[in-house]
Amino acid sequence: MPLQPVPAARQTHLRVRSEMTATRRTRVRLAGLSAFATVLALVAGAAGVELWTRLTWQPLKGVPGFFLSDPVRIQRLAPGYVGWFAGVPVRINQLELRDDREYRLGKNANTFRILVLGDSVTFGHGSVYEHTYPHLLEQRLRRWRPDVDWQVWNAAVPGYNTSQELAQLLQIGPTFQPDLVVVGFFWNDVADNFRVGEPGRVARTASAVLSSVYRHVYSIELYKRAYLQLAWKLSSSNSYRLRVEHLAEEKDLLADVRQVRDLEDQQLTPFERLTDAEVASIRCADAPGLAPGWNAALKRERGWPYWLEAVRRLQEMNRRGAYRVVFFLNMAPLVCPTSDVFYDGGSAELDRFYLTILGDGTPAVSTYGEFRRLRPSQMPMASGHAIGNSNVVKAGVLFDYLRREVLPCVQASAPRPECRNDQTLTR
Repeated sequence: MPLQPVPAARQTHLRVRSEMTATRRTRVRLAGLSAFATVLALVAGAAGVELWTRLTWQPLKGVPGFFLSDPVRIQRLAPGYVGWFAGVPVRINQLELRDDREYRLGKNANTFRILVLGDSVTFGHGSVYEHTYPHLLEQRLRRWRPDVDWQVWNAAVPGYNTSQELAQLLQIGPTFQPDLVVVGFFWNDVADNFRVGEPGRVARTASAVLSSVYRHVYSIELYKRAYLQLAWKLSSSNSYRLRVEHLAEEKDLLADVRQVRDLEDQQLTPFERLTDAEVASIRCADAPGLAPGWNAALKRERGWPYWLEAVRRLQEMNRRGAYRVVFFLNMAPLVCPTSDVFYDGGSAELDRFYLTILGDGTPAVSTYGEFRRLRPSQMPMASGHAIGNSNVVKAGVLFDYLRREVLPCVQASAPRPECRNDQTLTR
């Protein structure tokens, strides 16, 4: 059958369709080239920023990557880090401890190893290493019993809560083999807790990639600064403003390491201790106290059930003898705005509230009562990131309690009737 000629209208339709297909292909190619060029420009820009950062890097700042990513704990300290954190020089040893010394995992016959877990308060945010309370505790123990090889390992990680500390103990406990575990507690540790479990493959892979970025990319600090500046401008949040100011202060301190060590608040100086009568007579008229209903508000925290779960798991470890656990509450009374004294204002009830929970079947001690007898002017940052004399007080409270209530029980060759699992001290 002879072929029929294609109608003119059909020819026009086919031609238009072919041209449209060619146009779409061209657009796709152009879009692909544009995307490739954009990515290439971003990579080149990032490489340029990284190169400039490395060329202008201040050696005093050490290496980048104070934190590494962790699939369960979210973040961990980078082994071998030497640099700055919170305005003070910091060294993290190969066991991820804040310590200027390196240790072997094996023990001597006379070694007694105390593993201290906690957040930035225990780590020593803003404090020189020699005046962190775990280090001062070790010095007290050595003076008390020089025949013992005391090792107080500060494994605290800034930003940690109790769930992260539980996860940390589950990870490092079998390797470190501590004779005693001190869990440092601060009132905000109840926030953002989670159920501790095993991470998946995706979480492990993502964590490894992030850790590599944190450790090897010097310009991360610039992006962090830009993010904080933008977040501050967009949200007007005071917390972002304070973090931006903190970065500026830290930069100024890099001028001279001695400037940090010579600051007045970093010094260990004699301090006054009030008598029982003076403490009983303290009044702070018209001073604000804790808001009514604070305990109910705490229990409404999103992470509250998981915080309780983490506490119970640590207490269970203590009960079954997996680890000897002691909770150490970093608590201080309110500071009177009109005179140089600490006052109650409801804070004593808060201290008892935490002691009751943490001390359920597990030794627990608080610094609250001791700070009540002291002058705030002589206790820098006692209610927060303690430095100087405040850490001396903390180390003293913990040392006295361990020496009296815990260490005789741990070291006893046979069970002693006075060594109970429910030892709780309210000073």
